Amino acid sequence: MANLLRAARPLRALARCGRRGAHVGRADAARDDVLKARFEALTDLADGGLGGKPLFATDEWFATCDNLLRSAPAVFDPNAFCNEGKVMDGWETRRRRTPGHDWCVLKLGLPGYVHGLEIDTAHFTGNQTPQVRVFAAEIAPSDDDGWLPAAARRATLGVQGTQATDEQTAAAAEAVGKAGAWHELVPLARLRPGYGGDEGLSIHRFEVPRELMQKRVTHLRLNQHPDGGIARLRAWGVAACDWATSLDPRAVGAIDLLSTLNGARAVGCSNKHYGEPRNLLRPGRGENMGSGWETARNPHRPAVLERDDTTGFVKMPGVCDWAVLRLGAVAKHLDALVVDTNFYRGNYPESIVIEAVDEPSATAAALLAPAGSPGAVRWRALLPRVRVGPSAEHEFKSGVAFDGSAFGRVTHVKVSIFPDGGLMRVRAIGEAAEPMPSGNE
Repeated sequence: MANLLRAARPLRALARCGRRGAHVGRADAARDDVLKARFEALTDLADGGLGGKPLFATDEWFATCDNLLRSAPAVFDPNAFCNEGKVMDGWETRRRRTPGHDWCVLKLGLPGYVHGLEIDTAHFTGNQTPQVRVFAAEIAPSDDDGWLPAAARRATLGVQGTQATDEQTAAAAEAVGKAGAWHELVPLARLRPGYGGDEGLSIHRFEVPRELMQKRVTHLRLNQHPDGGIARLRAWGVAACDWATSLDPRAVGAIDLLSTLNGARAVGCSNKHYGEPRNLLRPGRGENMGSGWETARNPHRPAVLERDDTTGFVKMPGVCDWAVLRLGAVAKHLDALVVDTNFYRGNYPESIVIEAVDEPSATAAALLAPAGSPGAVRWRALLPRVRVGPSAEHEFKSGVAFDGSAFGRVTHVKVSIFPDGGLMRVRAIGEAAEPMPSGNE
């Protein structure tokens, strides 16, 4: 591992890294803002909800590796203790007293191309891992998890309060070394303690060089140096969906082209006060209201609401929120749209509109620009304004609610909600015509 390529440009935590006095220089804060915006338009390939999972860890005494891959932010209860000690929402190893350092192997939920890493030390304020390194490799799918002997043991046993033996660690290290070519995404980088607040000092973002963004990967190795705790790890990137087996209509027929599992991504939105638009693309119907996309109450809505006698809708002149979503493949046409308001019972939108374009190479700037502004794409109405209700799946079929065949090819959709509120999921069912181009947005 020592001779692996060391090529990445991590955001360095510089300046002072003390306790609450920690700060980041202005230039680095500005750079971090750029990375944050870039990562938000990508998919967390390591997300546990998408199938990401740990296969091995040298030590999981205080808290297990599974926590690293949770999509929800880390939480902290100052009064929660267990047999092993303080309950922490993350991966935390014991204080190491033997030679070496702690490490784990993580299987990505979605194989793909990693553009950046995000490591969060939230709530680990005196027990955070001081330094980390991250490697990535592509392991042949035919090997499943059998290439790593410890994976089966970890899957069948409780792991909190455990530590791998020297023999198990040596066997795992040998298997990791033989599994494939590992590339260093993050060279040795120092982490700040996990104090929160508006500064967000616990979050560390690392950009992967362009040459490594082109490498398809399936697994990560996260090294702690030497031990400690990390709350979350996110591997921001683009899912690698195989056309022949996952998207080609001759093999799979009509599928949900707005599913993260099929390569769909969120491009941006007007407001995400209570939830990210990428949640709209996740599988399933969510666990609670925090599992979807929800906006703040729109401050521009009328002081007194009135109904339009002609349309039956509440009058909302120019008052709406919206999200732009990129399909996983170019759709020949859409057969059905599904809008799910599951769990949104007192905060669902009054109505929605769905527009679409056939612009496979459109940039994020063009897709998010106000209508009529220079360079903006020209959205066309796909589903006219329609009422939705609380906590229900609303299915709109082509030929009934809209005419997908007449509309034709679709690459992106824009979902507008009136005047605000929350949606759990949006589905776009249809056959793929061709892959979306890579490298844009």
